[in-house]
Amino acid sequence: MAVRVRVKISRGSREKTLIVLVNSGAESEEPVVVVSPRDAIDLGFNLEEFDVVEVELASGKTQGLISREKVILELLSENGSTLSTTQAYLAVDENLIEPLITDATIDELGIVILSFKKGLWRHRNDPPNITRYSALYK
Repeated sequence: MAVRVRVKISRGSREKTLIVLVNSGAESEEPVVVVSPRDAIDLGFNLEEFDVVEVELASGKTQGLISREKVILELLSENGSTLSTTQAYLAVDENLIEPLITDATIDELGIVILSFKKGLWRHRNDPPNITRYSALYK
């Protein structure tokens, strides 16, 4: 198992709720959420207006797309209430298996990993006795 959380991405009047992989190995200087082209289009983005950037993977370098504007990203609890909010760039990967957030995004949202293997986490504002469980990815 891995840690996955539910987030709501908002851009103007459009919004989309996704379950994203909490990927500490995906490094970024700024908060970034990586989604499929379909998700970006659903949020009203025109992919022709994204910037092409070099992306370094463990297996080598490739190119990716990143938005010029930020979206609002909300970390949601199990019952759908907002735990924290940040602004993030949207990266698009046409080969993406599942949406993910980067290390900078994890920190900004206040996600504290208790166990990657067991899928356990808490929010930085949670009392020490609170343990949250990974959201189920469909």
